[in-house]
Amino acid sequence: MKAIEVNNLVKKYGNTTAVDDISFSVEKGHICAILGPNGSGKTTTIKSICNLLIPDKGEIKLEGQDNKKSINKISAMFEGTRNLYWRLTPRENLRYFAGLRGLGGKAVEKNIDELLERFNLTAKKDVVVNNLSRGMQQKTAIAMTLICNTDIILLDEPTLGLDIESFMDIKEVLRDIAKDMKKTVLLSTHDMSLVQDICTDVVVINKGKLVAQDTMTNLLEMFRSMTYEFVLVEPISQEHKNYLLNLGYDFYFTNDDSLLEIDIFSSKEIYNIIDALKAKEIMVKEIKQKEVNFERVYLNLISGGKK
Repeated sequence: MKAIEVNNLVKKYGNTTAVDDISFSVEKGHICAILGPNGSGKTTTIKSICNLLIPDKGEIKLEGQDNKKSINKISAMFEGTRNLYWRLTPRENLRYFAGLRGLGGKAVEKNIDELLERFNLTAKKDVVVNNLSRGMQQKTAIAMTLICNTDIILLDEPTLGLDIESFMDIKEVLRDIAKDMKKTVLLSTHDMSLVQDICTDVVVINKGKLVAQDTMTNLLEMFRSMTYEFVLVEPISQEHKNYLLNLGYDFYFTNDDSLLEIDIFSSKEIYNIIDALKAKEIMVKEIKQKEVNFERVYLNLISGGKK
């Protein structure tokens, strides 16, 4: 069953078309990432799904019903934990937002306790949100979407600005939401490692157009190549960088230009690259083959295809 269906969505702001005839769907129980650079139309699409914006054309369905009539099927957390009331505690926030949906009584109090326990917030349940760490605020905001007991959860940048420990906690929470709680999650993020780790499906939007929709497995396979990493003895000069870029390969320079990566489709090409480095006396400390990286896949998609 389709949890979310977006059909021929169009939204204009004056003479600017923010979303241009986009169609995609999300299967029930899946975690789907909706991705795109700033200005791509992603936020407009998300707000249209939540019925915060009215599109000029097209239709949106939540579990088979028009989203205007089924908005009770979706809960959303927007960037920056703006859903929360900062002077309320986690318990008070959950109780308040449950009340907005007409939920209350002993059953809701039990659900609140269970969510606080699941998110490791029990010890902080009576601390005002403003005094919590960023990670705990994010957990509270995600818990808020779950107390409403909707089938579909929309999360906008749930890991933005988190430290490593909080990031790992949130990642496990997101897996649990789909696997154990049987929710459908539409996830907006710029963190490609998070997408690769937890998402089953991906939607990519750029310049108002749908660029791709597929499973994570298929997208990785589509761009499967051999990625090699060259660890250099010292940072490469701009002159040598220009020389390499003019060879017809796509080099990626990282770590202050002391490390370069390249995607190739034949192992024989590695010898040509080594010869090119040797010709300019660019000394290599180590060569490693890497797994295909979704961040590279994403960059290829929004740039118009394989590089």
